[in-house]
Amino acid sequence: MRCKRPLSFHSASVTNIPTTEDAERPELPDRLIDCLTGHEIPFSNRDNIRQKALKYLIDEKGYSKEDFVIDREIKFHADGRQVTSTVDISIILGKITFMLWKCSSGSLVSRERQILASARLLEEYIVPFAAVTNGLDAELLDAVTGDVIGCGFASIPKKEEMLKNPGVFPLKPVNKEKLSIEQRILYTYDAISCPTACDNRAGK
Repeated sequence: MRCKRPLSFHSASVTNIPTTEDAERPELPDRLIDCLTGHEIPFSNRDNIRQKALKYLIDEKGYSKEDFVIDREIKFHADGRQVTSTVDISIILGKITFMLWKCSSGSLVSRERQILASARLLEEYIVPFAAVTNGLDAELLDAVTGDVIGCGFASIPKKEEMLKNPGVFPLKPVNKEKLSIEQRILYTYDAISCPTACDNRAGK
């Protein structure tokens, strides 16, 4: 998708997020420190990327640890089974979910449709914004239109910008006629990413 930067979000300089070209490949640790709890967690590629995103949002964008919920579940039925899909990061401000994040290595474009489906299924309304990151780069999407509206970590809105963005309200209701399409998209992505785990979660 073509990147369209929103006029209401101002990019800030990024000092602690490396570019794809400049990033080195350090030796991977066995464990990580969860920046939300301070506890050690087992190393995984997803958690490594998620911790980078969380730390950046807290240190550079003014979010509080209490603004985040990890691994929220989206449950639905597909192919006669119960499916559970998790959302890597949810940003909740004033009891409203403003943004969802997908944290995964590889191409950002390949994950856009997955996080958009999550944004259209998690709540009774469409979560206004979605983001994808591979730990080195990021994209910001308008979850209502599906457009990419920001490229790079600097395009992610600060907390106060998010709350004051006039485009968020009123929240857009979910299109119930398209729910089955979004569920199928999410189910397909999850099945490709982790067929064994997804089958177990689905109660096969």
